[in-house]
Amino acid sequence: MPLIYKNFSGFKIENDRVILKPEYIQKNKWSFKKITGTRLAAVLGKNKYNSPFKTWMGMVNLYKDVMDPTLAQAGNVIEPKIRDYVTGQLGIKFKIHNPSEIRWDAFQENKIFGGIPDGEPMSDLKVIDYSNNKPMLEIKTSSIDSFVYKKERNELKMQKDATGLPLIKTKDTKKASWFNSEQRICIPTEYCLQLALYLYLRNITHGVFAIGFLEAEDYLHPELFQTTNREIRIVDFNIKREQVTPLIEYAEKWYNEHIVKGISPVMNQDDHEWLKSEIEWLGN
Repeated sequence: MPLIYKNFSGFKIENDRVILKPEYIQKNKWSFKKITGTRLAAVLGKNKYNSPFKTWMGMVNLYKDVMDPTLAQAGNVIEPKIRDYVTGQLGIKFKIHNPSEIRWDAFQENKIFGGIPDGEPMSDLKVIDYSNNKPMLEIKTSSIDSFVYKKERNELKMQKDATGLPLIKTKDTKKASWFNSEQRICIPTEYCLQLALYLYLRNITHGVFAIGFLEAEDYLHPELFQTTNREIRIVDFNIKREQVTPLIEYAEKWYNEHIVKGISPVMNQDDHEWLKSEIEWLGN
């Protein structure tokens, strides 16, 4: 998550908050980010990897979130195969949004919330069709094993052996984390909130998760991934609009207080240490 050095002159740090200068807001507010499904959990303080402060830093363009390229490539190649698998299982064709055509946002009419669902049911006329309780699709890929990561240039990078395979830290533990003591699959809170937001924005209540469990070799050769020899779980997700409304109201208030006004949430101790390490790295 590297800070963007050129923007240092655009803010000040005061009382455990980062405060954007008026000239920075005026110049950059057009490019401030919306609350997407992947950001909602952090805004609500329910993401164990990202705090509200770090999320704010990204939304106002003071740092850029960088995804490990191996994970990104695997997702880009494998997710369409999982989508086709779900279509075969449910008999539903899904519309795939072209990010560049919709300016990376399927909810452009909303000034605060946005994002792109992984699949929306469509009719034979290829228009979005949620009739008959057809579900929205959210796809997740997860390794079966826990891999070794190392901080390089202040970013966590997957470590690999001489052949390019990810180094395994502990076998089977990543997959096990998806299941409870009764061996029932449990969707992490941040993913539930992601789908809940998109359902809310479409004014529907039914979605499905498709979780594909990947072997180490799938990250080396994602193009060889086959749904016939990998475990894929399809999990129904239903949520009432009134359950989501209080979260939306909180997030809207958060957006107006922190993004519109250009004042960050209060930094916690981890945020302080993270910001200090980023600044120190940039100074080297």
